[in-house]
Amino acid sequence: MRYQHRHIVIITVLIVFIAAAGFTYKKLSHYQKVINKTTEEALKINLDAGFGNIQIGRGSSDQILNADINADLKNDLSEYIDYSIRDNLGYLDINTTEPTTDDTRKHNRSIHLSGFEDNNWNMRFTDALPISFDIELGMGKGEFDFSGLQIKDLNLSTGASSVTVRFAQPNLEQMENMTIETGLSKFKGYGLCNANFEKLKFQGGVGTYYLDFSGKLENEVSANLEVGLGSLTISVPSYIGVKIYYEKSWVASIDLPDGFNEEEDNTYYSQNYSSAEGKIDFHIEAGLGSVKIKHE
Repeated sequence: MRYQHRHIVIITVLIVFIAAAGFTYKKLSHYQKVINKTTEEALKINLDAGFGNIQIGRGSSDQILNADINADLKNDLSEYIDYSIRDNLGYLDINTTEPTTDDTRKHNRSIHLSGFEDNNWNMRFTDALPISFDIELGMGKGEFDFSGLQIKDLNLSTGASSVTVRFAQPNLEQMENMTIETGLSKFKGYGLCNANFEKLKFQGGVGTYYLDFSGKLENEVSANLEVGLGSLTISVPSYIGVKIYYEKSWVASIDLPDGFNEEEDNTYYSQNYSSAEGKIDFHIEAGLGSVKIKHE
């Protein structure tokens, strides 16, 4: 959980600051940014959002990015979005709260306590190219709908936030690893089998987490899930075979549906595991919390 402790400390300080200073209303400005597709063959997108409401979705095939922004930006919009093409690979850096200069990205990682104006970014990306996403959201709300996009890699880190991730359609790209790290948060993931991952790693700090593994699955994949303090609900369709490794603990509990058998120590199998075409092997660790499995 590389960002979790840092996020919790930052958010605690920010909450105290806001309570003491109060909120000040400021009129927001509207911005739009469009980057057209040219010679790129793939994209690497780095999105860094200190705070705000962030939306990601499917856009036009001929546009790398189409962004609608309502925010109180301190600098010109061009300083928050940087795009370049090198060796037919498009590099898109977006920072919703700080300019994207090299010096800023390397040396200035703090959130300025100048007031929490609304910071709303609605971003739509091309569905014509494979995309590698590296996303960090500190405090706010994230609506990340990857349906229809070609996601090659996904690394998502969130702090004190409410985040929803959706894969309503099968991802045409194979993801070797999908990594999600959350701090003090509420997280919901829908259609995760449509993400077409081989390995999923989910780390939750303090919060409520819901992971829905519906979607298309025709092979065997693995999911490593860790929860510190909170509740985790896992929903898997009945046509998918499930194996769960969970080490019993007196400070944490697991609720398994009927039909799961403990065939090995701390390892539980659904009745259809051997016959199912698609299988998920779960390795679950819970600190002070509860885990509930749904298989229906």
